Amino acid sequence: MSFSRILIVRACAVGDFVLNLPALRALARQHPDCRFTLVGYPEKLALSKIFLPIEAIHSIETLPWSDLFAGPWKYSTPLQFDAAYVWMKADAFAENLRRSGVERVFHSAPFPESGHAANHLLRSIDLPAPELPDLWTPSSDKIIMHPGSGAAAKCWPHFAGLIEMVRDAVVLIGPADVDFPTNRPSLRGLSLLDVAEELRQCRCFVGNDSGITHFAAYLGCPTIALFGPTDPRVWGPIGRRVKILWKTQLADISVLEVEKLL
Repeated sequence: MSFSRILIVRACAVGDFVLNLPALRALARQHPDCRFTLVGYPEKLALSKIFLPIEAIHSIETLPWSDLFAGPWKYSTPLQFDAAYVWMKADAFAENLRRSGVERVFHSAPFPESGHAANHLLRSIDLPAPELPDLWTPSSDKIIMHPGSGAAAKCWPHFAGLIEMVRDAVVLIGPADVDFPTNRPSLRGLSLLDVAEELRQCRCFVGNDSGITHFAAYLGCPTIALFGPTDPRVWGPIGRRVKILWKTQLADISVLEVEKLL
């Protein structure tokens, strides 16, 4: 059976959504005429436009979609989807989709009990992994470095030294990095789609355990990922050109070790 309209419900951070992309691309491969509607955090879901045929993206935090946490769809325009895939801990949203007339609703836990997160998400839909994307089209010598992360404990403390050492370094400054001091060229105020274009064209990317590192890796950009408190065997970025440096104490990764991989 082939689906033509699929609803995806995934409210998560950028990195978690990137790890969900293999499962979504596997669905797209299984249903080649399908278009996707995504519900979650739109600014993060926007990156799906690079990889999937998207019909619409909606916020899960606003009406009418937020109502599905409390009960079935109560609006005059019915939900017309062949299937819905919901990755959430609780099952209320999925159950209310069923009560709203969506016949095929698949609900799974968003995080793994064991193994890599991307493999867990693929197992939840019982589909094999698609081929990794290769969207890297280098056209500059820029080495993009992103010193930030969603948690301070994941931020490698020696980024300033590496940035000063590398002649072609360009610093990507995200919303959480505004206090990072640098006199080097920087990229600021970019959307995720703008960041994608920069990553596709650069020579290399260096980042912490962050959403942008996952994004760079999955695009196919040569990526050096610096891991400490989190386990890359579960949460590591996936892609064609990824190198992971992992030490229990993140500060124990030296500038020289990273510089040798560039």
